[in-house]
Amino acid sequence: MPSKTSSSKTKSRRLASAADPTDAHESRGAVALTVAWMLLTLSCLAAQLVALTMWLIARSVGVPANRPNALLLIPSTLMIVATLTGIAVLALTGLIYRVRRARPPLPVTVAALLIALAPLAIVGVLALADF
Repeated sequence: MPSKTSSSKTKSRRLASAADPTDAHESRGAVALTVAWMLLTLSCLAAQLVALTMWLIARSVGVPANRPNALLLIPSTLMIVATLTGIAVLALTGLIYRVRRARPPLPVTVAALLIALAPLAIVGVLALADF
C-alpha cells in the first residue's frame, strides 16, 4: 500500500507537468518587466477611478470646480499620478514587445493602452477647455 506522501508527490508532479505556464520560456527579467507593466496599468486605472469618485463627491457637496479647494486637491493629484503611470505604461508597452518571446494577448495590450491614454486625453481636454 503506497503511503500518502508518495501519492501526493506523484499527483503534484502530474499536475505540474500538465500545466504549461505561459512564462515558462521567458527570462526572469521579461517576466519582471511584464509584472511591472501590469502593476502600472492597474495603478493608473485605480488613480483614475479614485480621482473620478472624489471629483463627483466634491461636486455633489457643492464645491465649485473653478475655485481652489482642499477637497479638489485629491482628484488633481491623482490625475497627475495617473498621467505619469500612463506614460510609464506607454513606454513599457514597446519594451515588453521587444523583450518577451511570447507577446502578451492583444486584448490585454489594447486595454493597457486605453487605460494609459485616458488620463492624457482627459488632461488634454481640460487644458484646452481653459483656453
